[in-house]
Amino acid sequence: MGFNFEFDRKNKDIVGKFFFALSFIILVYMLITPLDHLILHVDEYFTLTLINFDVGEMISLTAADVHPPLYYLILKFAMTVFGFFGVSAHSIYAVRIVSIIPYAIIMLISYFKIRKDYGWLTAGLFMFSIGVMSQFFFYFLIARMYSWAILFMLVAFIYTKEIYTKGELKYWMIVCIASVLAAYTHYFAGISAACLFLILIYYVIFKNRSQIRNLCISIAAGVLLYAFWLRTLFAQLGAVHHGFWVPRVTVKSLIEDFGYYAYCNNLFFAAIAILILIAIIYMYKKQLNDKYDVDNFYLLTGLGVYMGTIIIALIVSLTFKPVLLARYLIPASAVLWLSIAILINKIEDRRTMMYSFALVCLLLIVGTGYMISSNITMYNEGMAKENLFNEITQDENASLILARPNGEIYFLDYSDRVDTYCIKYTYVFDKTSDRLHQTFNFKDTSEKDISDLVINNTDRHFYLVNIMTWGDLNLSPQINKTTLLSDQGIEISKLTLKGPEINETAN
Repeated sequence: MGFNFEFDRKNKDIVGKFFFALSFIILVYMLITPLDHLILHVDEYFTLTLINFDVGEMISLTAADVHPPLYYLILKFAMTVFGFFGVSAHSIYAVRIVSIIPYAIIMLISYFKIRKDYGWLTAGLFMFSIGVMSQFFFYFLIARMYSWAILFMLVAFIYTKEIYTKGELKYWMIVCIASVLAAYTHYFAGISAACLFLILIYYVIFKNRSQIRNLCISIAAGVLLYAFWLRTLFAQLGAVHHGFWVPRVTVKSLIEDFGYYAYCNNLFFAAIAILILIAIIYMYKKQLNDKYDVDNFYLLTGLGVYMGTIIIALIVSLTFKPVLLARYLIPASAVLWLSIAILINKIEDRRTMMYSFALVCLLLIVGTGYMISSNITMYNEGMAKENLFNEITQDENASLILARPNGEIYFLDYSDRVDTYCIKYTYVFDKTSDRLHQTFNFKDTSEKDISDLVINNTDRHFYLVNIMTWGDLNLSPQINKTTLLSDQGIEISKLTLKGPEINETAN
């Protein structure tokens, strides 16, 4: 008797429940992984420093870092609540929980909303895909804004279907508010939300003109809700135009961008992911007819959000300033994966269904392998940083020297744990040195005085934190600089005296 697996409703439910159970295991692992206690990305240092300020200052510092403020406000509120239960503001685990919460909320949405609308297969396949594919696991974990941007963007997309099927104003407002929240969380999520509304405009004009009133109300409401940030946004655009670190778009990077929804940082697998997506869409197209279908238009909406985000960012990168970076596509990638999960469930032909499902499973297997290997890498790199800073903070004779404004605003949170010197600038981001002194315990120095500081204090162990993109410091020939860690643009070095001075100190 040969193998004859039929993707009927019962088997679809079994497969979907299996994937959903795996997704729940991923959520549990997020809550207990050793990664929760380590710094995984250099920008997390900025997050940990920022929550030391009050709300108004947090907003201005966020603007100076060319980001919208909502994630930091959510984090500030959460850490304040945790503080009532004795949780330290330095608790990396508590900060991690705030980033993991969106994955848990999306899981609830998948169970109560997506499962009800599309079945177990769509709910389970979608949840598992945003747990293991591309860099989803990483961005649901780190102390940054990406997980919340994913949540808001998904809510906007999910309720777009209600606009297509019911058209009530309340659904327009849900999409509007979720889109505004996404834009307040990350600018690329804002671009994805703009793509969603461009498709909605097309839908109203060419498919359902009775919705013009609701469309106008939602657009007007969105503009009013975002008006608070528009002035800051325009100022940031000026800052980006005069200097931004994102590299130029190349053919290689563009291919990786289009394949980012499934894999990242590998041209070959990105190309394979693109071909698989095209193949699934082509196979599904065979069962379509020319008649307009709401479900199919909704699937095209998800694809349009992903592709549109890349195209708009590409146009801006070519005409204004490079802004297209693969990781910024993570909210749009989640939308695309929901569309793929719905599409797989809708395929009626048995053979086409099996082929499409097999191709998606191939992506999931590769994605799971990448997630496991990247977790090992993150753990090793995080432990290296943790061990180094433990060595520094536990050394009573250690002094930390923070060079460049970025280094200061990222690592000033350590100033209450180790003797710290900062190069004095008129402004560090948008704060004066005097204002920073009110929050952090550090001493002022200058670049030219760093050498004298090391030479005249031979009983101290000096560690220099420098931003490599700003260039090296001019140190005295007497000083030896030994690099201890070079990670994501940050270099941490130990400064010691050369030659006989070391022997004299040892004696």
